[in-house]
Amino acid sequence: MKKFGKLSTKAKCIIMIGCVIILGSLLLIKPLQVTTFSSTSKIARLQCQDAGDILSLKINSSADIIRNYSYLIANLAETDLIPRENKREFMLKEMILRYENEKALNNLWCTFEPNALDGMDAHFINRPGSDERGVFNPWIVGGKLIPTTLDDYSSDFYTVPKETKKESITEPYWDVVNGKDILMITFTTPILLNDTFLGVLGTDFYIDDLNELTVSDQFVCSSTLVTDKGVIVVNDNPELIGTPVSFDINDLKNKLTDKKVFDEFQGDTYRVIVPVYCGEIVKPWFYIVEVPAKQIYAEDRKIVGLLAIIFILLVLSVFFYIKTVEKNRELNKLHAVKDKLFSVVAHDLRSPIAALITLLELLSMKMLDPDEQTEILKDISKRVEDVQRLLDNLLRWAKSQMQGIVLSPVNFDVQKEIREVMNSLQNVAEAKAISLNVHVGEQEVFADRDMFSVIVRNLIANAIKFTFEGGKITIDSEISDGKLIISVKDNGTGMTPEALNNLFKLTKAMSVLGTNNESGTGLGLLLCSDFVKANGGKIWVSSKQGEGSKFSFSVPLKK
Repeated sequence: MKKFGKLSTKAKCIIMIGCVIILGSLLLIKPLQVTTFSSTSKIARLQCQDAGDILSLKINSSADIIRNYSYLIANLAETDLIPRENKREFMLKEMILRYENEKALNNLWCTFEPNALDGMDAHFINRPGSDERGVFNPWIVGGKLIPTTLDDYSSDFYTVPKETKKESITEPYWDVVNGKDILMITFTTPILLNDTFLGVLGTDFYIDDLNELTVSDQFVCSSTLVTDKGVIVVNDNPELIGTPVSFDINDLKNKLTDKKVFDEFQGDTYRVIVPVYCGEIVKPWFYIVEVPAKQIYAEDRKIVGLLAIIFILLVLSVFFYIKTVEKNRELNKLHAVKDKLFSVVAHDLRSPIAALITLLELLSMKMLDPDEQTEILKDISKRVEDVQRLLDNLLRWAKSQMQGIVLSPVNFDVQKEIREVMNSLQNVAEAKAISLNVHVGEQEVFADRDMFSVIVRNLIANAIKFTFEGGKITIDSEISDGKLIISVKDNGTGMTPEALNNLFKLTKAMSVLGTNNESGTGLGLLLCSDFVKANGGKIWVSSKQGEGSKFSFSVPLKK
């Protein structure tokens, strides 16, 4: 493919026209048996994908609400700004308020480990939101607090997120709601504080709500939604809901490996299958649309008469396709940028802003003394600075992706620039008692001064984020092959091989909380990579989980 990209436009046209001629000849010789060109099969594929998207959107929108609220609950459990005896009352008010504002939820509930919230279970026995043991266990249904007790801590909805510290979705089960048997599933996410499990937060989805996933009436077909273990959740025949499928579910999983959509002919049936991912859960569900094969073949015969016209149009359009393919590549890149921007705004900026809202609500309640108000104002100031830093990286990166990188290289002393950056981050490091050590002598390089400062600032800020309190960060330099190599080394958390492999990839970039739950966008390192390459250098990383990381980049020496 790389060699094809280097060919001239004329050569590309000749090759593609030849391919079109061969393809057209084959299609005219034999009636189509290929589903790609059949509108019925296309509709079936689109219907299958749309239904999967609807389900994912329905579950994931609620999952996002639950996920973000679990961060807030963990922060409320940790903070010393709310007296221990008032935390439960404050959380209950927040849960009821969130439930009323989020219309997508059927219910909202959380269950803490015994004494994990405030260590005061014995003082809250049978109080609102707490059970007969005093465990904080509120359930909000219809905007009202329902008294309940978690009798079985061995249930999957509790044990899976506790053991894996990841989100979980149960297999369908029957329960009674308003006197009616309802098939439902439960989505839960762990409440974590510094990677310590406190409890679970969850909501229930009614399978009745998923029956809106109906198929097109343009042709005869059937649709089925199947869980990872092969239980039917949605089907045209209500009697099959809640029963296992008739085929081998493991065979289906093997066919869908690394595929977003799979189709096949099974005897007299044409089948389309798409995986449906719920939240951040790795194992997907499956949505299946089946169409009688005779409908596909009948349509194939009808369109053979149109192939000659299509063939001519294809030949004429090849030349224009070659001219527009480069523009399409740019559009794909812009779409990737857009998706990342939406992801950052929806996830990475939402949590710190939610925390700010909570702190401001505390101030507005006028329940705090002057010293506590001062502490909250300091916390608000720090969080605003964090959000400003996130937005700064976000805007710089978006501008570089959409408008291109404009260089203004000059000769300058790196020691002076690095010390200015360190001075701006000194307060952040001191807050975690982290020592910053610089072993960089006076050395001039030829690069864009502002970009160099952004690179160093992001690497040092990243090291502070993932270094534990009392840790150490070292910045040093060396000359190699006519370039200056700057290294930022920490003794923090380090990274797994998988995280290391995905570090500078746009589609894999993600936010990871720091050692003190510091947030981020995942864009800082992408920005560093782009700026280093634009200045004619390279960037690389060595890291070992539990021991720390070392980020290094090169920059040309003074001209």
